[in-house]
Amino acid sequence: MRIPSWTANTMRQLAAIAVYLTLCSLLTTVHAAFRGPGKYSGVVIFDRWDTCFLLSGTYITYISEAVKEELRPYAGQAIQIDVTDIVQPMNPGDGRATSYAILGLASDDPSDPIDDQIEIVAEPAFEGLGVPLFDITVKNVSLKSVTVNPSEIGPTLLGVNGGMAFSPSDGKSTAWVTRVNLAPRGPDQTGPVTSTWTLGEKTIYAKFNVEEPCTFNDRFELAAQESMSCRVHFDVPAGEYQFIVGYGGALHQWKSIASNAISFKVDAAGIAKVER
Repeated sequence: MRIPSWTANTMRQLAAIAVYLTLCSLLTTVHAAFRGPGKYSGVVIFDRWDTCFLLSGTYITYISEAVKEELRPYAGQAIQIDVTDIVQPMNPGDGRATSYAILGLASDDPSDPIDDQIEIVAEPAFEGLGVPLFDITVKNVSLKSVTVNPSEIGPTLLGVNGGMAFSPSDGKSTAWVTRVNLAPRGPDQTGPVTSTWTLGEKTIYAKFNVEEPCTFNDRFELAAQESMSCRVHFDVPAGEYQFIVGYGGALHQWKSIASNAISFKVDAAGIAKVER
């Protein structure tokens, strides 16, 4: 018996939902949360495709293409906005603000300050092998000891959108890997975390893993001017990408910081090359 096309499409959508929910259950930072109107904070990012979003540690709040220009003067700064309308294709999942008011610069969390204390630096570690490896370095730039929470360090991989099902972005790009962190994973959480996207009739996979050895504990201290690094690995199909890391903040209130962004491409042979 031939299945009607509308039924087949529905089945594909349900399968995509199941895969998405499975992914979300694997990510150590994910909590079921409704993205409703209210206050949101994060560093204003305009990526290589000019898609705009707030990066708050491991989380992203996209800004709709129609209303992003108001944030252009704040690029690279941690701000807080009052969102009056937001779209969330999946819960759990990130949202897209379609209407908002700027409240001003975000404030440091008094119990866990970041400003003028911590800096995050991302560096490509392809080392001639062409594998998309990146070193994430946490630096204490202050003159006193600070506490670092790896569960708030959010490696984020951006790639071409192309109309991916359930992406909250309405721009040219979307986060292929997000809502992951550098905290130690449990004994039952082995192997890479895999994001699965549906693009028309095609299923796309993006894998993320933390390379060994990574000595980040649940929380650790950095002495004045001390730094510590961890290496991460992505396994993605050919295409153009950008890598950035968020740290700290809380989605709705406190200041967060962002690393430098690294643009790169992967060719058909799986070889990665930095793009300027």
